[in-house]
Amino acid sequence: MKTISLTTVSLAALLASSLVACASEEDALETPAPGASSSSGGTVDPQALECTEKPQGRTYVDFGGIDLATTRLNENIGVNRGRIKPYSVLAGEYTRVLGAAPASLAGQAGSFDAPAPRYFEEPRATGVGISAMYGVSFEGALVMAKAGAKYAAAPDATTAPAECAAFLGKAFSRTPNTSEIDNCATFATTKLAKETNPQRKWAYVFANVLTSTGFLTY
Repeated sequence: MKTISLTTVSLAALLASSLVACASEEDALETPAPGASSSSGGTVDPQALECTEKPQGRTYVDFGGIDLATTRLNENIGVNRGRIKPYSVLAGEYTRVLGAAPASLAGQAGSFDAPAPRYFEEPRATGVGISAMYGVSFEGALVMAKAGAKYAAAPDATTAPAECAAFLGKAFSRTPNTSEIDNCATFATTKLAKETNPQRKWAYVFANVLTSTGFLTY
């Protein structure tokens, strides 16, 4: 068998083969806003963070013969992306929102595809993981609802928007918009007619929020 010594390979050639056609190697999620200071101390030029060459791939043409990518705009890196929160932070996130981590969360690393110790794997949403998340979320939300006197009455046109706004803000770590509040309140007042227990109604509402992208991603 013929062997090749690495000392005969040009280091420059190895480096060149690993280059991509982008001006920056910064992580997309750590990219500051345009004009803001970067981690290296300078300011960020949005154009410098965009790829300079069109990636290879097939084109898609509609029935009128128009290339669907013709009018596609370039977005700054990381603008339209959310990453799933890893299993390792969920206990802390539940505690932040509900006051305590649900007991059933422990031992569910397999359901959430958690990597082995000292290994990293990008978290991803799976059917098993979302199903487990809803069960865990409902358990924790029901404990919170049973502990709160204000949840002894079923959500109505007054309490649903107020409680939804407060809970969404805490779960999403931001101020919810009108559409998010309205959707939550509508779910609370019109979609749970078959549930007669007020505390379970509230638990379903909160579990619904805790399995949405606003809580599951960052």
